Amino acid sequence: MKNLFLFLSVSFLSISFLFAQPDTLKIEKSNDKVIIGGQVYYVHIVKQGETLYSISNAYGVSQKEIAKENPEIFLGLIIGQALKIPLVKPENENDEQVENDNFIYHKVKKGHTLYSLSRKYNVSQEEIIRHNPTVRYGINIDQIIKIPKTNYQNEEVSIPKTQTLTDTIKISDQYLYHEVKSKETIYSLVRVYHISEELLYDLNPFLSDGLKVGQILKIPKVHGAEDGFVFEDITAQVKDTVVYERRNQLAYSDSIVFSQCDSLRRKQVNPFNVAVLLPLYIEHSEQEFYIDSSKVNEFGKKIYETIYRAPNYIYPRAINYVEFYEGILLAVDSLKKQGFSVNLHVFDTDGDTNKVNEILRQPKMKNLDLIIGPVYSNEVEIVSNFSLKHRIKMVSPFSDNMLLLEKNPFLFQVSPSFSSQFDKLAQFSSDYKNKNIVLLHNIDSGQYESISLLKEKLFNYYSLDTSIRDLQFKEVHFSDSIHVIEHALTKNNENIIIVPSNDQAFVSLVISNLNSLVSKGYSIKTFGMSRWYRFDNVDPEYFYNLATHLVVPFYIDYKDQKVKDFILKYRYLFKSEPDQYVMHGFDVSMYFLTALQKYGNDFQNCIYHHKVDLLQSDMHFVKWYEYSGFENIGASLIRYDSNYSITIVSDDKKSEPEKSQVFLNK
Repeated sequence: MKNLFLFLSVSFLSISFLFAQPDTLKIEKSNDKVIIGGQVYYVHIVKQGETLYSISNAYGVSQKEIAKENPEIFLGLIIGQALKIPLVKPENENDEQVENDNFIYHKVKKGHTLYSLSRKYNVSQEEIIRHNPTVRYGINIDQIIKIPKTNYQNEEVSIPKTQTLTDTIKISDQYLYHEVKSKETIYSLVRVYHISEELLYDLNPFLSDGLKVGQILKIPKVHGAEDGFVFEDITAQVKDTVVYERRNQLAYSDSIVFSQCDSLRRKQVNPFNVAVLLPLYIEHSEQEFYIDSSKVNEFGKKIYETIYRAPNYIYPRAINYVEFYEGILLAVDSLKKQGFSVNLHVFDTDGDTNKVNEILRQPKMKNLDLIIGPVYSNEVEIVSNFSLKHRIKMVSPFSDNMLLLEKNPFLFQVSPSFSSQFDKLAQFSSDYKNKNIVLLHNIDSGQYESISLLKEKLFNYYSLDTSIRDLQFKEVHFSDSIHVIEHALTKNNENIIIVPSNDQAFVSLVISNLNSLVSKGYSIKTFGMSRWYRFDNVDPEYFYNLATHLVVPFYIDYKDQKVKDFILKYRYLFKSEPDQYVMHGFDVSMYFLTALQKYGNDFQNCIYHHKVDLLQSDMHFVKWYEYSGFENIGASLIRYDSNYSITIVSDDKKSEPEKSQVFLNK
């Protein structure tokens, strides 16, 4: 089996926003445009006094669309922040194409193919690929294709009705967007983001004309193996669709008692049938070479060079999902040695909804006991509908789409929603209700509702055994002045600073200011979100100085003996180091396969009692409504100690029912 590495993709979720009141500040519309991943954008630099509402009005683009392309703005706009604003053309403008002196920019419609575009514009498919390297792997609806101008006849090309139509939606949240700074180079960028030059050029074809300051680069989200968390970019997307809803304080599952779990325990007779649906991109990995056009000769002409891939090449978008599959294999291997029998059906979705539908049409799919996957949100929705129709339990290991969870009582969502993380942040920080509590956030209309939700959760926990009149609570709207924070602090009591933000620039500013205040004699504990662990522009020493506490759904404690055993086993089998996605694949499959083993395919009724000692997560599933699916709300609190160590403070404060052990037999 090929040796594999890590790459991250994230599912796209919709966002609900509280619309701000009209403001009178006139927004100066930017004339700067960029093309990122085939989509045309304005680049707008945020100025003093601008809000999401005013920017939305200026460009004629909804707040939801702007937030979809710039998810980091959910917790506040930052002055100087560069926003990508999707280009919206006037109604009388041709919706399919925009022209300039050298190119036609064609917007892909349903039914268009590379062949039909080459016929339409009288240009070869090879020429289209040369200007749009990523289209060699297929084109997506609404993608903007750059077509070199020729003497073409603008004729419609008929699409045979029998032709398969590709209807794959672009998932923007698979990427980061990097603004090129002075002195940065291609070499430095690929080192920073741990990607290949080939992939960087594929995603940013304009780089063939050179790297320029101010360019916006599309970067795939890749996580380093040294990280202690998995999936923060998913669990901290701040975009779950019910983050603003006043969800029940008590989950439906907490109000019911199911006492038949012991009677469900049985000796397994027949193997269970489990399907795994992952975007493994096998055909892409099997491509032996690619054409490199990044170099030019002495006359400025492009050089087209055939580059042969390494024998063990894995398509970059597949790497982390193959790692996840390795974890599944390790769990199955361990359980088989305990007498568990399973028929594992593995399918490559290829990131294509048509292929997912084709897989689901296979007769054997209706007789499954469990489905693990898929990954991308549009695929998850298709499989969730299938799961509901045929009453098959389905595990979504990455997505946190709460709308799907409300519709399907057979769906299990492993990634906690942002609302659940807010709840844990409030719960854990409430242990310090007798201290000076400071809720610190930046000023923006887009975050008012989420801050209101967090305050409601905080006061619910504080009021359990504390009079609100005795509570020292302050809310600080912070921009850039250290005096604003200091005014809220006291030297007579410990200060608990709660910062519910995943905005790296804002958190960096706050943390540096708080660190300065520690040197003035203030006692400070800081509470934040799991994504902070990944921030590379914050000095880690600040976290230790501030006794920083982070709410983390997934955390690897490398001092744990079972983690050490797992690493040794993985090294023995795969001759490399296990990635976080390997451990996540192991945890997810171990948890649900042991549930099948204990309770059969009706395990959902006993999932509240099912505890497994896992590698990096402590799963705790709840059902919010009678007919909803199950959300994992398990989370831990980690603390940065003054001796430069990280300690797990809480494992969700749950009682400990019977636990199944992780099996790591060699």
